[in-house]
Amino acid sequence: MSGAPYRRFAEAYDWEGSLDFSRQAFRRVTAVCQEFGVRPTRSLDLGCGTGTLAILMAEAGWRMIGLDLSEAMLAQAKQKALEAGQAVELVHQDMRDFRIEEPFALVTSFYDTVNHLLFAEDLQSTLRSVARALLPGGLFVFDINTEATFRQLWGGATHFIDAPRASTVYRTSYDAETRLAKGLVTGFLRHGDYYEKFEEEIIERYWPPFSSLRKG
Repeated sequence: MSGAPYRRFAEAYDWEGSLDFSRQAFRRVTAVCQEFGVRPTRSLDLGCGTGTLAILMAEAGWRMIGLDLSEAMLAQAKQKALEAGQAVELVHQDMRDFRIEEPFALVTSFYDTVNHLLFAEDLQSTLRSVARALLPGGLFVFDINTEATFRQLWGGATHFIDAPRASTVYRTSYDAETRLAKGLVTGFLRHGDYYEKFEEEIIERYWPPFSSLRKG
């Protein structure tokens, strides 16, 4: 997993649907916690991105830590937390081998962050790190792109999203043999009457189904 993506894209990220998705993720996490009887007064969000989910959790009264490899995403998250008046601790670490001293009742990871783990050893290392970070009975709640998603939405498709502050074009591909999906993001950040262009490549891997990890 490279730290190269999500530099300039961090400035456009919230304008391509991630805000609404984070609200859905928050509702899902709340329902799962109720189902398993977990009260996550202190939680960790892996791959927190621009911090929307972590801020929603903080607004609900949870003590939040957001962790991400992208410094640009963390900078966006810091600004948003300040504007929301929420105390979210933001940590620049690699999810494959992170260490935070005090354990958590809940660890989350959404927006196909797990698909950014490109090798089996990366996935195994991340799951070990999560297990180490959880309290007994704690929950790891995450989402993951299925192969159907990659075939249908990434398989040679082009997507265009136009928003007042940024516009993005996604040119995608999916190789079923290697299970690798690639997306070339061409973005245009608006500065008054002008636009600044950037390009970044996102690479993800399809992983066969596996269930949420619950440490007993």
